[in-house]
Amino acid sequence: MDTYDVVVIGGGPGGYTAAIRVAQLGGRIVLIEKNKLGGVCNNYGCIPSKTMLRLADIISSLKTAKNFGVNITKSDIDIKKLVKNRKDLIDKLASGVEILLKSNNVKIIFGEAYLKEDKSVVVKKEDSAKEVIRAKNIIIATGSRPSTHPIKINSKNVVNSEEFLTSEELPDDILIIGGGPEGIEFACMLSALGCKVSIVEMMDRLLPTEDREISHRMEKIVLDNHVKILTRTKVVEIKDDGNYTNTKFDNGSNLKTKKVLISIGRKPNSENLGLEQLNVKATNGKIIVNDKMETSIKGIYAIGDVTGGRFAHEAMENGIVAAENAMKLNSSMNQIIPRCIYSIPEVASVGLTEEEAKRKYNILVGTFNFKSSGRAMTMGDTNGFVKVIIEKKSRKFIGIHILADRASDMIGEALLAMKVTADDIIRTVHPHPTLVESIREAVLDAYGRAIHSLNQNKKHTPKSLKHYV
Repeated sequence: MDTYDVVVIGGGPGGYTAAIRVAQLGGRIVLIEKNKLGGVCNNYGCIPSKTMLRLADIISSLKTAKNFGVNITKSDIDIKKLVKNRKDLIDKLASGVEILLKSNNVKIIFGEAYLKEDKSVVVKKEDSAKEVIRAKNIIIATGSRPSTHPIKINSKNVVNSEEFLTSEELPDDILIIGGGPEGIEFACMLSALGCKVSIVEMMDRLLPTEDREISHRMEKIVLDNHVKILTRTKVVEIKDDGNYTNTKFDNGSNLKTKKVLISIGRKPNSENLGLEQLNVKATNGKIIVNDKMETSIKGIYAIGDVTGGRFAHEAMENGIVAAENAMKLNSSMNQIIPRCIYSIPEVASVGLTEEEAKRKYNILVGTFNFKSSGRAMTMGDTNGFVKVIIEKKSRKFIGIHILADRASDMIGEALLAMKVTADDIIRTVHPHPTLVESIREAVLDAYGRAIHSLNQNKKHTPKSLKHYV
């Protein structure tokens, strides 16, 4: 029986990152993958969806091309070419993950893993052969799968996000169930690609966990793109009706569409691993971990979606922390995690919303609207804004929210800002004209010092060498 310093179960972003980090630290490492390297992110989520979103973004940009003197009367979508490009990119990235692992001397075994009471791992391979591996430490990185709707569904035209992203067709019209990040991404993508889109959300607004101002602005953008929005509405029945799928709601109304896409979150893949006999603690399938990513059992770690995480970048950092602790380093998880929504335009946030912050702190709020941004004007897209939330006394950031084209690229400065003070951002010279200078403009606005927008209803703060205002 082979013995390894670490066994990683799962080859998604968190799993392969953990394996590489163990190898960097000189550990003997094996990675077990049940399906495809790259996990959901590469094969059924991030990469295929962003490929389609890129096409949608191009088409959206064509609509404003006439403002720059370019007349494009029609845009045809070659779905076969899109599907091929999507598959080629998935295969290329999966191959890249395999090359990275092998170049770091990570052994890869394809099969289904099961933990034994003595912390050995049994791997059942495709040919039904079994291999037993002994591990000093185990990192569980088994990811998640789409949640199923609790109601009974009697229709062949209902799909989840993974099924949709591996399909080879675009529906004429579609109902998206779920107005969270994934649902909004699909709504923006499909409306831009020419689909008739409706979206239903049981809460009072789209993106209910984001800042309310972000939600409201995104709702307006979605409506302007001819998406029908149903909030405070629950689905009670879905069934086939001739060539359509008929969805009934709790308010007595119904909607007939060609397709229904269920996008109501994800469920951890924590079953059938043998965790129960090891007494690894979990709640609703989510494995409980501490800030070292260690479970209730010493030497067993869990990372990413299986712990309730939501993002690939979060899983990757989890993987590094787990790997370092498994190799006897003292590493803790960074709690500043960005939230990125790849809508059109994008949303990127970190920290508390304004509503959350008001309940806990005495705050200042500053905003900068892209209608006042020279760079945004030259790009032909002034949708969106930046909002900063600052604790008055310490002048530290407790929340930053961005709605903008490429907000996911801008959030990097916001993450660093969360570690410093408002003064540091004010005194940092930002390039002009850029989108990222809007973060500084929003901070200046919080103190009544905005240069490129009106300081409405804000008193100018007296000069202070200490705080540069």
